[in-house]
Amino acid sequence: MRLYRFITVFAITSVLALFLNNRFFGDLSTGEGWDRMGYAAGSIVIISWLLSTPLSGSTWKSLQRIGGWSLFLLLIITLYSFRSDLGAVKNRVMAAIIPQSGFVMKPGSMSFYRSRNGHFHVEALVNGVSVRFLVDTGASDVVIAPHLAPSLGYHLRASDYTKVYHTANGKGRGAPVTLQTFQVGELTLENLPASVNGAPMRTSLLGMRFFNRLRSFQVEDELLTLHW
Repeated sequence: MRLYRFITVFAITSVLALFLNNRFFGDLSTGEGWDRMGYAAGSIVIISWLLSTPLSGSTWKSLQRIGGWSLFLLLIITLYSFRSDLGAVKNRVMAAIIPQSGFVMKPGSMSFYRSRNGHFHVEALVNGVSVRFLVDTGASDVVIAPHLAPSLGYHLRASDYTKVYHTANGKGRGAPVTLQTFQVGELTLENLPASVNGAPMRTSLLGMRFFNRLRSFQVEDELLTLHW
């Protein structure tokens, strides 16, 4: 008997859901439409099961049970509705804890918090390998720390260090290389010129070779924002 009630309630609720979707949301042929109806189908099953369950024992306890399930379903619907906003909040919180990871507030841009040492750091995928960079807009090149070169696919000899740099610490040398892929968030650059430093260094540098490939960048308060 309960199965018949469930099937009846499920059919009526499904027809109502389809009517409301066509009335307020429209086409189901898109990926978003199928996602929406898949979520709705799961909700309809739960609602139909609850509505087809006869009240037994104390009416108050039965109503409490139904109310509890309804509140749970409402919470799931609310979390699903605000899933993109909650994801953005989570990413921003994580970026405050790990500044070099950055966060996205809108497409085509990415922001990074200033680290506790007063500098900005950016985590990038270079040739598929994660590399942490210190932002240095006073540097002309993207400079790779030499201990990272082999993992990026560069096996260099002393004769490869042909580029001369004039720094505050005197002259330095670097080996010109081309980074096949350089990815920061949704931004992917190809064939980015760089240099492997000739002397040991703890952190790679992100210089103007990178920033010149962007549409713009800005530093405001404690945030570095990249636009592309």
